Amino acid sequence: MGYTTVYDIANDSVDWQFPLIGLALILVGAVMKWGFGKAGWNSYPIMVIGFFTVLASGAVPLWDYRGVTQAVANGEARQVEGPIHDWRLVRARGKRKSTGATFYAHNERFAVGNVAFDINWGALEAGFANRGSTEEKPAVRLANGMPARIRYVPIDGPGKPPRIVRIDLGASSPADAVRQGEGGIAFRIVQGRIADEANILPADSKARLDAVLTAFDQRSGHPLVVVTTPAIGGIDIARFAATIADRRGMADSGILLLVAPNERQARIMVGRDLADRLPDTAAQTIMDSVILPRFRRGDIPGGIEAGAVAITGRATGGGM
Repeated sequence: MGYTTVYDIANDSVDWQFPLIGLALILVGAVMKWGFGKAGWNSYPIMVIGFFTVLASGAVPLWDYRGVTQAVANGEARQVEGPIHDWRLVRARGKRKSTGATFYAHNERFAVGNVAFDINWGALEAGFANRGSTEEKPAVRLANGMPARIRYVPIDGPGKPPRIVRIDLGASSPADAVRQGEGGIAFRIVQGRIADEANILPADSKARLDAVLTAFDQRSGHPLVVVTTPAIGGIDIARFAATIADRRGMADSGILLLVAPNERQARIMVGRDLADRLPDTAAQTIMDSVILPRFRRGDIPGGIEAGAVAITGRATGGGM
């Protein structure tokens, strides 16, 4: 398996936006104090705010960054490799004392092997913090079951999560990693009518399924794609399916059957041009009466095959 690097501290740097704002405030305060030829006590608060802005967003992060990178240079970095597990997003609500405004802190927690990581999206400390993320669109999307190789430095002492200095996420090739935002990975997409990322379909089932999907494509001119995934990372499956369909160019004229067996979820996503042939109510009927009953009996491959047959039958006017 190949890996794609999504974060490396060697390519990271301190954001100078806020330090420069702080310097600007100090300059404004200095001009107010001495530039007009008379004392101005009201300039002091501006200079103090500017000083602490420089300190908090520039000097301290730079000092921290140098400490972490020096630890890496000294050979203190360790490495763990394996599938991501115990992934969860913890959102804490708080209020700013100065303004009373509500804010949310997001901590992304997960483990690889026996090493637990805790990532605060708003942290100014050095190392991977998944900066720029929102709940709807994280800069780098992590998910349970995703292969990962992580280098880290336990620089903050016992009981504290280690700092991540490099993340490589598994993909069979760099082209399989669908990028989102600044170098983030949303999920893996394998081209073709069947993408069995959860590895639940035996060879004979894939052969029968491929025959059904190929015949439908040739008969209707529209693709039906089956994707299984080991995890969806806590994302709503409808949104996850819609994103896959969009990335594959199927949002208008294709049908996607998405199955996340480890999370016991499945979804039929129908392109806009096919909504009259396979409306949402019909898709849900196929899910409830054809696919899920087989899933509950432990026959996931059989449920997928039967679901594909039902979907193609309805979409071509031949059933359900």
